[in-house]
Amino acid sequence: MLRNITWIIGLSRSRAQIEGKPWVRERPWSVGYAKDNVNFSHHFVVAEQLLGERRIEEALAEFDFAEREGHDPDLCSAGRWTCMMLTGRFEAAWRESDLIAKRGKPDPHSFWDGQPCYGRRVLIRCLHGLGDTIQFVRYASLLRGIAASVSIEAQPLLKELLGLSGLADHVFTWNEPEPAWDQQIEIIELPRVFRTTLGSIPARVPYLFAPGGPGCAADSGFRVGLVWCSSAYDPARNIPLELAGQLCSLAEVQFHSLQADPGRAGLQRCVLPIQDVYDPSGSVIAAARSLQKMDLLITVDTMMAHLAGALARPVWTLLPYQADWRWMLDRDDSPWYPTMRLFRQTSSGDWQGVIDRVRNELERHCQTVAGLADVSTVERGSAAPGSVK
Repeated sequence: MLRNITWIIGLSRSRAQIEGKPWVRERPWSVGYAKDNVNFSHHFVVAEQLLGERRIEEALAEFDFAEREGHDPDLCSAGRWTCMMLTGRFEAAWRESDLIAKRGKPDPHSFWDGQPCYGRRVLIRCLHGLGDTIQFVRYASLLRGIAASVSIEAQPLLKELLGLSGLADHVFTWNEPEPAWDQQIEIIELPRVFRTTLGSIPARVPYLFAPGGPGCAADSGFRVGLVWCSSAYDPARNIPLELAGQLCSLAEVQFHSLQADPGRAGLQRCVLPIQDVYDPSGSVIAAARSLQKMDLLITVDTMMAHLAGALARPVWTLLPYQADWRWMLDRDDSPWYPTMRLFRQTSSGDWQGVIDRVRNELERHCQTVAGLADVSTVERGSAAPGSVK
C-alpha cells in the first residue's frame, strides 16, 4: 500500500521554514515515535538537510547510510520516497512503499491489502486534505473500469461536487451508512494501486463538474481569482496580502478574492481593488462555480489550485522553494493538471521575485488577449456586406 508518507515524516514544518530558512523535517519523536526507541543517525539529519536544499542524489546516499547505521527504516524509505517523487521516478517510489508495507508498522491511514481490485466492491476513503481528495479522485473512474462497484466516502464539503461529477457509483460522507464493500483503499494510495508512472498519470481534464453556475456578462473584462493563504499546515506557502496585492495595479484586470478564512480577514483591512466573492459557508461547489466565472486563478498551494486544475480552469500556482513532492522540481507545468502553470521561489522565502514574475506574465497575457480582441474586431469590420457584425 501507499503509506501515509506525510504521517511518517511529520505533519508540521519547523520554525526555520516558517522564518524562510532551510527546512529540516521534525525529528521522529515529534510525530509519535518514542525517543528511547529510535536510533538517531547523523546521516539521517544530513539527508533531511540535503533534501530541504533539493540536493536529491546526495540526500539519497545519506538516507542509505542512515538505514545501514540502524536508523528507522520506514523513515529512511519515506525520505527516499520523497526524493523519487520529486524527480519523477515513481516506480522507485512505489518500491519504497512496498518495503514500508512489508515491514508492517501500523498506519491508521492505510487500508489497501495489496490484492487486485478486479471484480470487487471497492470503497475509497478520503482521510487526507481536500486537495488530496481532488487530486487523486481521478482514479475512481479507472477503478470503475475494473471493479464491480466503486463508492467514495468523501469529506462533507466535497460530497456534493463528487456526486455531481459522476466518478463513482455512490458518494457518501462520514457518519452516513456505508455500502457493502470487499476492499477499502485510502484515496492517496490509488497512484500506487495503479503503479502510476510519470507517463501514465491520468491527466484528462475536466474530471470534476459543477453545473448550474451563472455565467458572466460579456463585457465583464478579464477576471482573475486570487488566493494568497493556505491552511495552517504549512505557513511557508502563504503570501502576505500586501505583497500579493501588488498584482492589483494592473488596471485592465478585475481581481476577485476566493480566499477562505482566516486569510480572508485581512481583506477587510486593506484598500486594494479586490472584490470578495468567497462563499462564507465554505461550500466547495460554490467555489467551483465561482472558478468557472474566472478567466484565470492565481493561487498559492492550496485546495483551490487542485479544484481549478480538476475543472480545467487556467490556474497559476505559486510555490515556496521547498514545494510539496507533487509539484516535482524545476518544472513550470504540472503533469497532473494540463491547465496549470507553476511559479516557484528561486530562493527560500523570496515571494517578491515570484510576484514580479507573475505580474510581468499577467501583463503580457492581458496584452495578448487585447491584441486578439482587436484582430477579431478588424475581421468583423471587414466582413462582407450584409453580414452581421
